[in-house]
Amino acid sequence: MNHTDRHWNTSPSAPPPQSQSTVDVFKCSLNDTVNNISSSIPPTHRNFLMYKHCRTFSRLLSPIPCQKDLFLLLAVKSTAIQVDRRSALRNTWGKKGYVQGKKVKLLFLVGKSSDTIQGYPLQQVLEWESREFGDILQWNFDDSFFNLTLKEVHFLKWFSLECRWAHYVFKGDDDVFVHTSNLVEYVKDNKPSEQLYAGNIMSGYPVRDKQSKYFIPVEMYPDKPYPLYAGGGGYLMSNQTVLSLEVAASSIDLFPIDDVFVGLCLQKMNITLTHHSGFKTFGLEKGVTHFNPCIYRELMVVHKLNPTEMWTMWSLQRDPKLQCFTSRT
Repeated sequence: MNHTDRHWNTSPSAPPPQSQSTVDVFKCSLNDTVNNISSSIPPTHRNFLMYKHCRTFSRLLSPIPCQKDLFLLLAVKSTAIQVDRRSALRNTWGKKGYVQGKKVKLLFLVGKSSDTIQGYPLQQVLEWESREFGDILQWNFDDSFFNLTLKEVHFLKWFSLECRWAHYVFKGDDDVFVHTSNLVEYVKDNKPSEQLYAGNIMSGYPVRDKQSKYFIPVEMYPDKPYPLYAGGGGYLMSNQTVLSLEVAASSIDLFPIDDVFVGLCLQKMNITLTHHSGFKTFGLEKGVTHFNPCIYRELMVVHKLNPTEMWTMWSLQRDPKLQCFTSRT
């Protein structure tokens, strides 16, 4: 692989589902001092501010425990409705087993949903998946965009308590195509005790357009750039970085955009961030043939594939007749 890195400073049987009441065991009252904040703040943001101090929620479903020889944990953010995406990942790049002799484990991070399919609660589907595959980690908070930060801090806490021996963690979305062999190749000679945070490193300013999903009012973040962070489609961390993130996150106020929240934690940690051109968290560049398996073979992560595209690319890459040639310049 010939990608450039740029640096910035800054199996046991699956356990039965552990379902609990929909009312969380950890009660938390709203912060009514938020009422003093400008009335122009949208209800979703106001609600976030009223409850952002509530950061401990019970667990609904637990995965098969991590084994001590785990090399790479694939921690994927998902929602209950994305059954087809989870199925595609389990049978393509997230397939359990060994990659280059290194143990790999897939894990889905999920919140609570009241959605139904044909009148049946999706929670029942998640519970079946948990029994069948043992790869669901679910908490008792609503699965919403603003709660992705809750998902982040709960994952970090779970990792520090129950999976802290995993050497590396890939964190990403359930619509990314990941070349797990390239991830393993990238870090196999490194030390997990050293800091590593690699991905598509970026920054930016808070969005002030109220119509945007990423809108942040000035009351929540001033007119200055966000700290550096990796695009949330997918990034790679060492064991030491994940454990350090958990410590940093515990002392930082929650922020409604999870990627920025991680950036705030990294800023406090003052570690080096590694930009890797193989993390295509905004998809492939304009003009590049979207479905060229030879291009995918050289990358780490490509964002925004649907389940059919995931299956197709996986099949194309594994075709023994595939021949890729390096172009001469």
